[in-house]
Amino acid sequence: METTKTAPTTERTAVYRLRDQDEQLLYVGVTSDPRMRFKQHERDKPWWPRVTQREIEWFNSREEASREEIRAITRELPRFNSAGTQWPHHRLGEAPARVVTTSDFKADPQGWMDRVAETQRPVVVTRYKVPQVVIVPYFDRYVAE
Repeated sequence: METTKTAPTTERTAVYRLRDQDEQLLYVGVTSDPRMRFKQHERDKPWWPRVTQREIEWFNSREEASREEIRAITRELPRFNSAGTQWPHHRLGEAPARVVTTSDFKADPQGWMDRVAETQRPVVVTRYKVPQVVIVPYFDRYVAE
């Protein structure tokens, strides 16, 4: 039985980062033709008018560029990427919760509980980027007389 392997793509490929005027990372993508890809985004993406900065980094192969794109999405958390993200909190506007690792939380649990009470924003405790616990502020119910 004969098997055929696909040869790796050696076409020069770019990873691009799109940012807004405040330098917030909006989107990370990969393409061999950035100009064409930007035109597609302009037609299809409601967030496109916010883009004020474009960064392009070239790689010698599609495989290298794809690895960098995945790394960038998982570490830099662009606001409008959905592929490769653990959860969508960063795409909903301002993050509704502060994210902290289990080791950081264990180092000062009372401090984190105090921050939740002060800021009235939840804290998501993660382990290997996977949510483990959500600590939410407690609000007394207000009853109008």
